[in-house]
Amino acid sequence: MRKATIFAGDFDESPSEDAAWVRQWLEKWGADVVVVHYSTGGWEHLWDVLGPEAAIDEIPAHLLCTSEWASEG
Repeated sequence: MRKATIFAGDFDESPSEDAAWVRQWLEKWGADVVVVHYSTGGWEHLWDVLGPEAAIDEIPAHLLCTSEWASEG
């Protein structure tokens, strides 16, 4: 299992492509990916996730961000 932190901006009234991609990815992987923490400031969304290597490898590089969560262990 690997950790990742995902960031998606969502600056318009309709969901951004990035936010929609993350939600579809979470649905695809279902219980195999655990959202350990989620936060939003309204226009930005952050997910700390734990999942199999194959799932984490699917996350586009531009959605990954550095965090204490992702860099632990």
